Amino acid sequence: MAYDYNDRRKHPRVDIERAIYIEVVTPGIRSEAQNTVIRCETVDVSVAGLRIWVPENVPSGSKLNIAVPMDEWKENLELSGKVMWARQADNKSGYWLGLELEDTTREDMGKWFRAVQFLQEKKQA
Repeated sequence: MAYDYNDRRKHPRVDIERAIYIEVVTPGIRSEAQNTVIRCETVDVSVAGLRIWVPENVPSGSKLNIAVPMDEWKENLELSGKVMWARQADNKSGYWLGLELEDTTREDMGKWFRAVQFLQEKKQA
């Protein structure tokens, strides 16, 4: 098996399509109401990041608040992240973004870790 030297991921990814919301945090703006909120779709996830599809471009380096619906939309898992890369989506409109998760609450990161671990185990079964 050939090694892909361009793949610098530290954690395995799980392919999953699910609706989530991102809030693009605008530097210098104190009111969250002025930030842009975008509905998007996950493409794949890991314990340290996500690849998502968005209908509009979000620049690399942008800080995000990420809302991941849990328990059939009864609650959201709130995460923070940063856009590491953005590129035009293949064969469809919109963009793919690579997100790296940043520090958030220990409780939310624990929930995220368990959710991804569950998906990984389910995929292997």
